Amino acid sequence: MSNDAQLFQNAPSRRRALSEAALVLVTVFVPGSLALVGLVPRLVITCLLAAWGLALLRPWVDWRAGQMPRAVGTVLLFGLALGASMASGWFGGEGVVPPPRLGVQHKGVSVEGDGQDVQKVVEITRVVPGAPADGRLEVGDRILGVDGQMLSSSAPEEEFQERIRTAGDGASTEMRFIVQRKGEMSEVKVPVGPTPNASPFKKPDAILWLCLRALGVSLLVGLLLWRDGQGPAQLGLVREGLGRELLISVPVVVGAYAANIAASIPLALLGVFLKLTDKELVARKEVATGLVEMGLSVPVFAAAMVLVAGFEELAFRGFLVPRLKLLLGNWPAAVVLSAALFGLGHFYEGVLAVVQTAVLGAYFGFVFVFVRRFRLPSVMLAHAAFNTINFTLMLWLQRSGMLEKITAPRTPAP
Repeated sequence: MSNDAQLFQNAPSRRRALSEAALVLVTVFVPGSLALVGLVPRLVITCLLAAWGLALLRPWVDWRAGQMPRAVGTVLLFGLALGASMASGWFGGEGVVPPPRLGVQHKGVSVEGDGQDVQKVVEITRVVPGAPADGRLEVGDRILGVDGQMLSSSAPEEEFQERIRTAGDGASTEMRFIVQRKGEMSEVKVPVGPTPNASPFKKPDAILWLCLRALGVSLLVGLLLWRDGQGPAQLGLVREGLGRELLISVPVVVGAYAANIAASIPLALLGVFLKLTDKELVARKEVATGLVEMGLSVPVFAAAMVLVAGFEELAFRGFLVPRLKLLLGNWPAAVVLSAALFGLGHFYEGVLAVVQTAVLGAYFGFVFVFVRRFRLPSVMLAHAAFNTINFTLMLWLQRSGMLEKITAPRTPAP
């Protein structure tokens, strides 16, 4: 039997394939959004996912057939899978929204400066009640400078955000704003708290929650396969030739860097054209800083990536691509759509990072389908190695002081 035919052995119907793929995707993406809702909506979402999963697993079929241990085992294992997948949204770092450092929303507006020259300034559009800025800054205030330094006239919003993030080296401090209010200039002092990290690695134990979610989603995928009468072979997981898969993962990693660089160049130019470069640098610096500040050694991070990157390949390539093939009818479309969905999970790194990650996902997908002919281990190992090498590079850049220089916002020419 060919690898292609083996992948679709006992394949589900198109309707069931769509429902299974959607459940796995929602279970992957939802925990990071639970922090945005209250307790009652959180309970409702969790219960809906539980009902959805049970509807696909149908434990009552085994119960009615007299296979009560099997039915009970299915329910317990699904509960374990759902609990592990959702735990970070309930109890971990993703379940706790850090308070805003300043607590304002703003926009860039163009005004006439000295000599009638038009320049951009930051204007406050909303002050969050109870935030540090509440009672000190007002809607309509125009921020001209921070801590004694005037903001850039060409990209004030990006510089304003960076000044807020880096004030006091991220620790609690008092910030001084040069404010234009109703035509008059004044200095407003605002005590601010520590900088909240927007990346999913904002807590030292974030990697543990990520590993727990990886285990939960992997167990969910396994249960869905089992109910369909499928197994590891239908994910591209094969025992034969594992040593060869390990060796093949090396050129796959090299290809991943080639794909990443090829995507980076046009995206960097696009970022300059759309004036997104500074925002992207801030977002990526937060991710890099969060990763470094977890305090993990390279071997520990590598071990975690075997699980986390393995789960991503298991879910997005091994499980999702074949089901999308059933729905779309051809492999390239399935690979591209799966890669796009994979990229959407990386918005915390910046808008352009979503596209860059999608390109990387498409590369891994095409290797899985067209190069390795539905053998997943080499792709899983390559993905884990890719992440580990990047982490090692981040550590070196941070310790050498180069990370701060590389990610510093550009200073416009006067």
